[in-house]
Amino acid sequence: MEPEISVVIPTRNTRGLTLSALRSLHDQARAPLEIILVDDGSSDGTIEAVSEKFPSVRCLRIDVSLGFTGAVNLGVRATTGNLIWLLNSDTVICPDAVELLISNFDRDPSLGISGAALSYPDGAAQWSGGPFPGYLWLFGQASGLPKLLGRVSIWRKVKPVSGTTTREVDWVTGAAMALRRKVWNDVGPLEDVYRFYCQDLDLCWRAKKQGWKISILPDVRVVHKLGGTIGSACDAVGAVHANHMWRDLVQFFVIHHGIRAGIRAARSIRIGGWFRVMIRKIVAPFVARSNRARWRIDTRAYVKALRETTRTASALSGSQPQ
Repeated sequence: MEPEISVVIPTRNTRGLTLSALRSLHDQARAPLEIILVDDGSSDGTIEAVSEKFPSVRCLRIDVSLGFTGAVNLGVRATTGNLIWLLNSDTVICPDAVELLISNFDRDPSLGISGAALSYPDGAAQWSGGPFPGYLWLFGQASGLPKLLGRVSIWRKVKPVSGTTTREVDWVTGAAMALRRKVWNDVGPLEDVYRFYCQDLDLCWRAKKQGWKISILPDVRVVHKLGGTIGSACDAVGAVHANHMWRDLVQFFVIHHGIRAGIRAARSIRIGGWFRVMIRKIVAPFVARSNRARWRIDTRAYVKALRETTRTASALSGSQPQ
């Protein structure tokens, strides 16, 4: 019997998180369910542990890392379901999520891509999707101001976290992105020009251009340990690798809006990023002594990312026709 939905989980040295994700899928009542795990060159025994505990999971091993994009594309090529669910290894699926996901797609033939209602492990709502980014959004992302404003109760009432209500959006995060096979066949695979971010943004852009509807499904709930898959990487600041993210966002603007737009995108990121660095340096003397070393390391990571963004902008400026 062919599966109604195929789940693709890329993993790299996230053994414990991966086992938790698979355990949550294993507890789902709806069947049949096809699960493809793509191990992107792990050295922590992930494949062995999964094969022992979840023998029904199909494991694909990559000896030489292909990166996130290559791992996902390889996994999708192995799927057979009419629906494809891309899940990060740092997610946990809430009860009945699979059945609810399928029923949402069955009810709406125009729905091409959906995002889940993401939450942090403590239950707080997590950003799940929204409009395509503009220059002000880039400034906000680089400056960190929206995150600070999110701690203000009045602001959160005015601007609730996406994912708490059903609504159509431009794009959804790839942490828990479901799509029809026809969408993947029409606009896939994921673009390998991005380092780690924006593959989801790029795929949704192409699907939207083809007329597909993209929505957040609040009844499909997924707990996401944001940054669990990259948080330990060199130069990562908490859950985000600013260098990779900012470079990928500029790349997205270049691809879909042109070189001039890419230059303006880099400028917006630099203004916001240097604002963040300035505030961090002002606040640094007041940071608890036990946290100061980490604070300095993170500040240097932001500065490094900004310098890389400046080099990217310079390269783009030099490539413009005179």
